[in-house]
Amino acid sequence: MNIPKKLYDLSHPLYHNCPGWPDFDVPVLNVDYNCALDGFNAETLTMNMHTGTHVDAPFHFIQEGKPLDQMPIDAFAGPSVVFDLREKVKPDSPITDEMLKPFMDQVQKGDIVLLCTGYGQKRGINKAYLHEYPYLGGPGAELLAAAGVKGVGTDTLSIGGYGSAEKACPAHLALLSKDLLIVEELCFPPEVLDGKRRYFTAFALKMKGCGGAPARAVLFEF
Repeated sequence: MNIPKKLYDLSHPLYHNCPGWPDFDVPVLNVDYNCALDGFNAETLTMNMHTGTHVDAPFHFIQEGKPLDQMPIDAFAGPSVVFDLREKVKPDSPITDEMLKPFMDQVQKGDIVLLCTGYGQKRGINKAYLHEYPYLGGPGAELLAAAGVKGVGTDTLSIGGYGSAEKACPAHLALLSKDLLIVEELCFPPEVLDGKRRYFTAFALKMKGCGGAPARAVLFEF
């Protein structure tokens, strides 16, 4: 049995009033029971399913697409490569196919490509993270899909841009129409930006009939 030498957590924490899609209600975390008073702790979290580190299923943008509970379990895991795009991206602008091409020789069929823009470090209630993040453009998404990737992850609020369908839809449709995984709101520790290939998992909650759900995203180093 191969045991990983190290695990890297790529997930943001969920908490009361944490950042989320600007048009959604803010997450509400209620403490229902307190150990000091009741003998145990228990909480209720109310939020949209596309909040924090989460997975998009095809059903998110495609009416006849698979919801989460119909996706095969191996869709949520695979070999991975991180593209360090921090010096290439611009606010509220697409990640183009030309930006991605220098990295494509690292990609193998079945990979989950992870896009590091640096915006995971900006997470908060601020304009940069919520409104002005760089997003994957349609041609960039098509380039990745044509390379035979298994999925694409990003450290931004969404793989598509905020404010218009022209920014939001192309990448989602290019990937989800081919049943490819999308993982959003990742956070990359500096150690994983070294160009090494690792194994990525983002197992979402098995929500019946839903187009997305929170996930714990992890990179395994063997």
